[in-house]
Amino acid sequence: MKSIERKINLLLERLARLRFIADELKSFVDYEKSMDKKDIVERGIQISIETCLDIGKIIISGKGLPEPKDNKGIFVVLAQAGLISDESLNFLVPMAGARNVLVHGYDKVDDALIYGVLKNHLNDFDRFITEIRQGPFSDHGG
Repeated sequence: MKSIERKINLLLERLARLRFIADELKSFVDYEKSMDKKDIVERGIQISIETCLDIGKIIISGKGLPEPKDNKGIFVVLAQAGLISDESLNFLVPMAGARNVLVHGYDKVDDALIYGVLKNHLNDFDRFITEIRQGPFSDHGG
């Protein structure tokens, strides 16, 4: 589906930007000191999560899967349908919560959490992309 591939390309672009910044930052202290980089990272992670949510919504609608009650539920529905792994589910459900903090509770953002995602979890987004590309709406999947 072209709309999913468009979303994946947006996600890949954001991840590339985040990786560039991750390589520039040598420590958590560097991250905390750079308000510009913090803003870029927070927005990049927010958009990355929202893009995963959008992809999930497209798939749920296209496959006629049960309607989730909230953003976290999008990933639960995908996992229950066998479209994403438990590993992806265990990463993405908390990320849906982090997205809510980034959007609505921006004064309560946990810098250590965001820095941890930046330095240690961008590959989890890559796994999600791989699983989606192998799924029922890909050019290669079933």
